[in-house]
Amino acid sequence: MKNLLFILFFTPFISYCQVDSEFKLQKNFSEKDDKICITKNDCFSFSTNTDEVILTICYTNEQSGNKQTIDSMDISGIYDLTLHSFQSEKDGSSVVLLELETEYHPYFNAYYISKGKIVKIGEWGIAIPYIEYRCEYCGYSVEDIQINQRDGEIVFAFLKNMDFFDNSTGINNNGWVLYKAGELVLSFNIVDKSLKVIEKDR
Repeated sequence: MKNLLFILFFTPFISYCQVDSEFKLQKNFSEKDDKICITKNDCFSFSTNTDEVILTICYTNEQSGNKQTIDSMDISGIYDLTLHSFQSEKDGSSVVLLELETEYHPYFNAYYISKGKIVKIGEWGIAIPYIEYRCEYCGYSVEDIQINQRDGEIVFAFLKNMDFFDNSTGINNNGWVLYKAGELVLSFNIVDKSLKVIEKDR
């Protein structure tokens, strides 16, 4: 009987401790801005070479003054860039999705920022399914991307059907794959910086 009471008393507490901490969408920024600060200390800047073909992206922590180049890319086929900032309800860390708009669909570069340090999570093509929508431009709203943190993992889930393309280094690349809502989860380990692509219920 005592064991039963112990379980009944502590189960809600244990469940509460394991509840996800959500990254909430804060703001969307245009790359046309010379400098983008998603918080008081975390800022991004963009520059191009003389031919305006190669875009260099830098991150600066304003508190320490540390500046680092985090990406360099060919933007000859990119029409627009938008930076989407998400912030953790738990510890104030951030996830940033840099949306690259191409002719038919967007690509997203994902970054994680915590305590003045930034790490790249991955590069993904994410689009609403052409076979379903017959869209001319198959954009995917960031509001349909749910980002949670739990047990040292940042988990990306997708609330609508999607075509997905993984362009991340070191991960098998099978081209565009159609997933129904909830079938794909991307899990980023904060400690060892590894990324897992998890297929569910397929």
